[in-house]
Amino acid sequence: MIYPVLKFLVRCVCKLLFFVKLVNVENIPKEGAAILAGNHTSLWDPLVLISCTKRSMRAMAKKELFQNQFLKCILEMAGAFPVDRSGSDVGAIKTALKALKNGEIFAIFPSGTRVENEEGASAKAGVALISSRSGVPVIPVRFRGGYRPFHRVTVTFGEPMSITPADGKKATSEELQVFADAIMKKIDGLGV
Repeated sequence: MIYPVLKFLVRCVCKLLFFVKLVNVENIPKEGAAILAGNHTSLWDPLVLISCTKRSMRAMAKKELFQNQFLKCILEMAGAFPVDRSGSDVGAIKTALKALKNGEIFAIFPSGTRVENEEGASAKAGVALISSRSGVPVIPVRFRGGYRPFHRVTVTFGEPMSITPADGKKATSEELQVFADAIMKKIDGLGV
């Protein structure tokens, strides 16, 4: 009940502030699980991403944001859950896998933090781990535009990518990192 209201408010704010242009939005499935993996240059990225699709989504957010009770309440209503970025957060990964098992959209920023330089960000292997464990493809997402009020922000959705471990076995940590790096490379190349 509250999520649709928040989504409506976010969409209104984004429409008023930015001229959001969507490219290849048809790459987001109308139903079923999907992982949206984007570059992260601004606090606006998750809000604009929420406004891009009619579907609800879940997302990881750094645990520090949940220390403020008001912000924690808003984040939880918006479908976000905390992640400890200092190491492997098994609980956050399980929450993401459960959301995907339930056919939801899961959003993640593979760099794990905002990166001001739009290109060359390194990827954490978590996105690849979640994709390999769930069997759900990753849809790369590129945000461009700088989020200046009343200027265009372009959001480009790439074609789904899947990990295929060697010999059909469980992916090794090296294979996961290679896939995560490939996702970041694809994100960097979108909309250029």
